[in-house]
Amino acid sequence: MSFEEMQSTMQFLLDQQAKNAVILERHEERMNGLQENFRLLTQLAQNYDERMDASDKRMDSLEQHVRFHIESLHAHLQAQSEDFYARLAADRADSDAKRAADNQAFDARLVAENGVFYARLDADNAAFDARLDAQNAAFDARLDAQNASFDARLLTQYKGIDERLDRLSAIVGRHIEKLDREL
Repeated sequence: MSFEEMQSTMQFLLDQQAKNAVILERHEERMNGLQENFRLLTQLAQNYDERMDASDKRMDSLEQHVRFHIESLHAHLQAQSEDFYARLAADRADSDAKRAADNQAFDARLVAENGVFYARLDADNAAFDARLDAQNAAFDARLDAQNASFDARLLTQYKGIDERLDRLSAIVGRHIEKLDREL
């Protein structure tokens, strides 16, 4: 095998490695994008929880404020207290029902988005693995063909060298016999 053929084979192998590296880098970029999306989704959930905590604190603060005024005005508002408590209970039930509905809607959206995200991630991973397997198989097949071709050329060259060495040995042997006869 000539130096140019070996260099051509090595260049082919390097080109294949570079192509596989580019493909792997693209998939890593996609994976990083998906991880960033998941991080943003987690951050949105955390922001929502913080807003809910702030809302709860405001509700608690409002409740304490109302109770303080009710206690200070208890004597004056004794007649109206039953009506006031009824309205307050209704408002709280409505607020709790709305908050529960909001929480359920958010949880449902979060579960649906997580499901879609993981389904896409699984599909992308499966597609990547399939393409990688196909490319690896094609690369292995080309490499096996190149190796077989290389081995065949090398065997042919070895046979040619052996024939030349046999002829040279015969010439040297005849020359030595001729010298022995002359002496």
